[in-house]
Amino acid sequence: MYQQQQINHLPVICAQYGVEDVIVSPGSRSAPLTLAFYRYNKFNLRVVVDERSAAFIALGIAQQKRKPVVLICTSGTASLNYAPAIAEAYFQKIPLLVLTADRPPELVGNQDGQTIFQQEIYGRHVKASYQLPDTYTAHTKDHIHALKAALHNAVFPDAGPVHVNVPLREPLYTNDAFVFPVNKP
Repeated sequence: MYQQQQINHLPVICAQYGVEDVIVSPGSRSAPLTLAFYRYNKFNLRVVVDERSAAFIALGIAQQKRKPVVLICTSGTASLNYAPAIAEAYFQKIPLLVLTADRPPELVGNQDGQTIFQQEIYGRHVKASYQLPDTYTAHTKDHIHALKAALHNAVFPDAGPVHVNVPLREPLYTNDAFVFPVNKP
């Protein structure tokens, strides 16, 4: 249950910080993130299958609008394909909020598919990296503050990319996961 609440806070906080655009590179692990942004229904949400292209599209939109653009991808090596655009965003001071879905930490290094070291994956090419918890903790509000800090950091004092790694445990979906709002085309 905490995982769903954690994910549902993401689009709300992004909207509060003026985010208008979300670029999604689809994958099964990131589907709960995509659904949360889709359901919130306040964003220009675009699906771009190729991660490298998706990241450069996000970079271009953020460059034009001078507002943070959210970039979402699934776990594993997919996130590495964002690196060239993230490096460009860093040196050009363009705001991006990169959300990478991840597997639980105990699966890293245990031959589980699509599992790599994703924490701080972009190194010095992001202004900051945040790691969200994979289980319920007593400090839920601290994690909401971390999300707000990530968006603030993407814009102030200078703009640039910020990474938030989001480990997600099975089951990824609830029974109503694929019930969509009726006002969508």
